[in-house]
Amino acid sequence: MKGSERQVLNAIKELDIADKKSIAFKLVISVEHVTKICSILSKDGYIEEKPNKKYKLTLKGKKLIAPIKAKKPLFKL
Repeated sequence: MKGSERQVLNAIKELDIADKKSIAFKLVISVEHVTKICSILSKDGYIEEKPNKKYKLTLKGKKLIAPIKAKKPLFKL
């Protein structure tokens, strides 16, 4: 996954549900570039496009950008 794709996922996470213009404004990139990235992310199952042309993270997308949690300490002090 490219860095720009991860940035779009994080922007959607922060905005909860976002349209292309909001994502572009937040990341300071063109709406056209956001359109291309969202197409890829949607095809790969990381986001879904709602009927109102807004995007929301899927469970797969949420898992990808979720912080990693350790189940137990990595080492003892």
